[in-house]
Amino acid sequence: MFSTGRVIVLIVLAVVFLIAPPTRAERIRTAVPGLNLNYLSVFTAEERGFFRDEGLENETIVIGGPAGIAALVSGDVDYSGAGGSGLRAAVKGAPLKAIMYQTEKPTWYLVVSPSITSVSDLKGKKIGVSLIGDSEDRFTTMFVERGGLSAKDVTKISLGTNPGDRILAIKSGGVSAVVLDPAATVMAEREGLRSLAYLGDMFPLPFQGYVTTTQKISENSAQVKRWIRAMIRSLMFLRERPDEATEVALKRLRFRNITKPMLTEAIKSYVRAFPQGVPGMPSPEGVKNILEYEIRLPMKMEETVPAEKFLDLRWVEEVKKELQQRVSK
Repeated sequence: MFSTGRVIVLIVLAVVFLIAPPTRAERIRTAVPGLNLNYLSVFTAEERGFFRDEGLENETIVIGGPAGIAALVSGDVDYSGAGGSGLRAAVKGAPLKAIMYQTEKPTWYLVVSPSITSVSDLKGKKIGVSLIGDSEDRFTTMFVERGGLSAKDVTKISLGTNPGDRILAIKSGGVSAVVLDPAATVMAEREGLRSLAYLGDMFPLPFQGYVTTTQKISENSAQVKRWIRAMIRSLMFLRERPDEATEVALKRLRFRNITKPMLTEAIKSYVRAFPQGVPGMPSPEGVKNILEYEIRLPMKMEETVPAEKFLDLRWVEEVKKELQQRVSK
């Protein structure tokens, strides 16, 4: 039999255990360049509890490329999906590195007015992009050049990140072509516009990269790995359960004029840009193209830059191996 004193101790311990507050999740902020399908993974990680599983309480905010990087450097956010802007800021001395890439190739479509049937028809026309000088702008330039035009043959117009504004711009005749993500492309086709090309077919170029500060990497690498694991689980969820991912998209991305079946098809189209198997880790060829097309060429550098200077993929590689082992069991 327990002594009275021991019983009291056990009761006290039980009460302390019951009333002790749960371990508080680390509060973090993730910035994304736009409220579109390319960043559904972040919202899905929130809604499905993937961040919570990793002891994180994430707040996602929408901030355009350079502004998002400025917020990251200042410490206002912890992670940014403006990977291209982040890498170019790193070249200029910003203490940043890319830590993962959602896709192995871009997910953009070039949507045009019905009168445009080929790249040559774009000569002398205006093309709407989110921001002049960003990755979307440069990739569009490469596309028209591969189609036989020069960069001077078209005029780029900055239309911001709102897909509705871009669709309206092309319908009103302000531009003849716009760059859209898969969901916005479905919406545009419903409005009578047509998809001229899937820009991801040009060549592998890992996209939607996420960057963080070197201080974060050195002082809280455990958080970096947990954040990456939550994001990769979310990407896998999009691919494996597009119907359920559609519910998140409808709730968090606030689409208009798009039905649930259309959005589900858009998600299926989006995930085709993922690498095979566990996503998040760019291929060796992809890494070379990142350094070439996201850094060297836009920054007009003569020599190829070393990957380790701007990319730190240790944790995404570790998470990929761990998840692969779970799948194989």
